[in-house]
Amino acid sequence: MSKPSSDEISELAKLKQQLAKLEDENHELQIINQLAVELHQLNDLKEITDYVANTLAQALGFEDCAIYLYDSQLDKLRRFSAAGSRNVADDQGYSQISMQQGIVGYCASKRQTVMVNDTREQPLYILDITLSLSELAVPVVDEGELLAVIDSEHQQANYFTERHRTILEAIAPILAAKLRRMQTLTYLEESVDKLEYAEKLQKSLYEIAAFAYFADELNEFYTHVHQIVSSLIYAPNFYIALYDIEKEHLNFPYFVDTRGDEQPNTIYPIEILNNSLTGLVFRTDRPLLLDRKSLLKMYEEGQLKAYGDLAACWLGVPFHSGDSVHGVVVVQSYIEDIHYDQSDLELLTFVAQHISNALERVFSERKLQHLALHDNLTGLPNRGLFLDRVNHAFQRMQRFPEQKLAVMYLDLDKFKAVNDTHGHAIGDAFLIAVGRLLKLCMRQSDTLARLGGDEFAILLEDVDKMATIEEVARRILSSLQKPVVVGDFAILASTSIGISFCELDTPGLVPDELIRRADIAMYQAKKDGRGIYRIYNESMQADDLPQWNLEQDLKIALAGEQLLLKYQPIVSLTDQSIQGFEALLRWEHEEHGSISPDQFIPIAEQSRLIVRIDHYVLRQAMAQAARWYSINKHCYISVNVCSMTISDPDFVSWLQVLMQQYQLPASCVALEITERALIENIAQAKKCIQQLRAIGIRVFLDDFGTGYSSLSYLSEFKLDVLKIDRSFIGHMQDGMTDHPIVNTIIALAKTMQLRVVAEGIETELQQQILQQLGCDYGQGYLFARPLMAEEAEAWLR
Repeated sequence: MSKPSSDEISELAKLKQQLAKLEDENHELQIINQLAVELHQLNDLKEITDYVANTLAQALGFEDCAIYLYDSQLDKLRRFSAAGSRNVADDQGYSQISMQQGIVGYCASKRQTVMVNDTREQPLYILDITLSLSELAVPVVDEGELLAVIDSEHQQANYFTERHRTILEAIAPILAAKLRRMQTLTYLEESVDKLEYAEKLQKSLYEIAAFAYFADELNEFYTHVHQIVSSLIYAPNFYIALYDIEKEHLNFPYFVDTRGDEQPNTIYPIEILNNSLTGLVFRTDRPLLLDRKSLLKMYEEGQLKAYGDLAACWLGVPFHSGDSVHGVVVVQSYIEDIHYDQSDLELLTFVAQHISNALERVFSERKLQHLALHDNLTGLPNRGLFLDRVNHAFQRMQRFPEQKLAVMYLDLDKFKAVNDTHGHAIGDAFLIAVGRLLKLCMRQSDTLARLGGDEFAILLEDVDKMATIEEVARRILSSLQKPVVVGDFAILASTSIGISFCELDTPGLVPDELIRRADIAMYQAKKDGRGIYRIYNESMQADDLPQWNLEQDLKIALAGEQLLLKYQPIVSLTDQSIQGFEALLRWEHEEHGSISPDQFIPIAEQSRLIVRIDHYVLRQAMAQAARWYSINKHCYISVNVCSMTISDPDFVSWLQVLMQQYQLPASCVALEITERALIENIAQAKKCIQQLRAIGIRVFLDDFGTGYSSLSYLSEFKLDVLKIDRSFIGHMQDGMTDHPIVNTIIALAKTMQLRVVAEGIETELQQQILQQLGCDYGQGYLFARPLMAEEAEAWLR
């Protein structure tokens, strides 16, 4: 057999090289194919990256291989899986690499392969677990977005070849596609979870909101809220704390904890508020989320004191309910692995808001109930609540005949003089002080009420004899013989007391009658000299007390809206065109016929019914003005108001609400105030007038010239109109020189840029003289008598 030629040998060598190359390519394809097939079967991110790292290290003989995943939020690469020397714990080596840091970071930032033959000549190289002389880093990119980096190292220099590079660059897009699918799947799963959680959260929060609106019992509401919160986050330890700033009361109306308990009715000292976690939330009015390490630090530094067991995580959120009540809702965990995060804080913030809404509603209802049953000034029970308690006392007496009862009716003597001398603010403070003094004279079981004005009533229950009742009356009279100190004033006061005693066999006696008899006895005490008490007997008849009767009838007429308004036109003296109407109060009594305001207004002032009457007249007049507004938009209605009304700081606000209710512009309303009303409380009157004119309501000074008529005080007020009293108009004779007072008033008004209305014009001569003197407007029988609403409307048309 002949030896092969040199050409044959050369050809054979080429064939062997081709075969070796094909075998290498086939091996590469096998590696790539096997990896692609296996990756298709895997659905866990850690399993995927672990498989890639281990397969490349074993199949290609790499000393190590690490897969770094890119975190776009942190802009860092995290060593997620590794084979070989870098398969170590996260706290060893470079478990996180920043962009541009080392060869891996450079590869990621440039999104291109980096192959280093000798790391000693590459300044980017950073020593990781062991010294390596070769490194190959390949980016894993999908549609231009970096997902990961495959990085391999070896102790030998020039270890990595183009073949290695080709294999890794072929595997990189396969891994990219798998990672992208995993991201999409994870995103979809998270989206589903979020949607399911959001649906559950929305349903739960809706339940809380609905329950907050309809809950009647707060404890039931708290329990329901706790159950809902527990379905959303870890909350076996849940409590609500409330702090009343005015009363300085701290309590825990709802407290559920696996390691402690608090009683809802317990009031805790302010010391806890100053030193506890709950108190810190109250003081800062900000949410607080702390882990055990942070808590220990605060306790060790003395910032807080520990109450109860130390929590692994504590979350508290503040809320407000009303002006003075603050609250905190808290969840805490004692388990190291269970912590709260920002989403839990947001959830608890929403819950806290609805707890606040529920408390606000319940507190408002309780406040409204309290206001409906108590006097606004003194806080004492009002007439309605007093009558209810008398009724209950009657019912008890039916079951227990030995529990007799009595009613005292008290009226302060000459209280009007206190207001006239010191003003209404001091008068109100005086009534409050008297209420406190009366409470000191009574037994704990007795009920003190303010019935209105300067009238009080006392219900005495379970009294065995009249001597006991008289002893209480004597204590009251003795107490009020001493001056009552109010601010800088020592005010002498006394009271007249009427007593009505009730036993089971008293014929025809019902609660209302018991109070009526005490009232009659009080009027008898006033007749007999004041500052004394009288016990009701059959000889005291209401018929002998006309003022008492008239006051009672006035209260009935006011409650039944039996008082009516008439309207007298105010016209221009130039052309007699209508300018407005003055609303005049009239009372047609069923028995006594027409009762003059001169008779019932003083009684209304003494009994403080006058404010209620003013409000009644304003409501009626506003309703009428609203009806007339469509006929004549330039016509106004003027209403007289007393000093007590304008002394109320809330009067203007109340009036604005009334105008809004009737959708009435301010130009359709004017208020008439007397000189006496101005000087009784100058500061408050000035403030009230400023507020009225600020919202566009004109202010008339009524009956000018009959009162104080002092220019020194008149110049302090910004008024719109002076009204000349009818007493000056009735005596006017022919000739301008015969009317110096009227002339002076008109001249004064013009100097102060005020319009003038003359009252009581009855003759054409009076009209002519007033017009010549410069008077702008007038009212009186010459133009029209006070008219009923229907007549005034026809007159207006």
